[in-house]
Amino acid sequence: MTASPLRKFSLTVNFLSYWFISTGLEKGAYTDQLMLRDADGFPFIPGKTLKGVFREAFRVAGNSGWFDRFNSQGTDNDAFRHSLIQTIFGHDGTKEGFSQDELHSEGIIHFTNAALPKAVKDKIGGNREHLFTTVQSTAIDFDTGTAQNKSLRTMEVAVPMHLKGEITLDPPFSGAADGEKLSIETMTEIAGLFDPVSALITEIGGKRRRGFGRCIWEMEAEND
Repeated sequence: MTASPLRKFSLTVNFLSYWFISTGLEKGAYTDQLMLRDADGFPFIPGKTLKGVFREAFRVAGNSGWFDRFNSQGTDNDAFRHSLIQTIFGHDGTKEGFSQDELHSEGIIHFTNAALPKAVKDKIGGNREHLFTTVQSTAIDFDTGTAQNKSLRTMEVAVPMHLKGEITLDPPFSGAADGEKLSIETMTEIAGLFDPVSALITEIGGKRRRGFGRCIWEMEAEND
């Protein structure tokens, strides 16, 4: 990887509310939905989840014309935006008309998991349960205005905290869909937009429409 201070970032997710990433499992009377934990029992955000929310944020930014100035070949802007997203993030595996290699392309961007720093984990030690709590919800019968029978649900959530991760952009910069070449200089400029793009991501995880996962981001370019 060639030296470029704008192609490697440290990433901090600052949660402002309870947040929730589900395992899809339950734990008897304790909770109907368990929070995702790492091998040591600490909450974290998988890299693929980070990639997904950044992909969507880049799509929104692209549709607003943030990247049109990089369209040096003068191709259709919609086609350029689509190709750029695929080049950076790869294919999502749901598009028709692509080969298997293209569908499994991971793109040039890579996210680590976002987790508590080791020093923080060491200080917390065995007191991990203070990082979690449970919240309850119930469905309302609109005719009576009361809770529906047997609708009470409990889920485990994580308390607000700061998680750390890393983003890297790796060459070669060539689009998988149409062979479009993006220079290192262009990608370095685009990488410089990751910080403002991150401002478009205001929530992450499950139950976002209910106020969970509210967050702000900090990004800092690193030298290789």
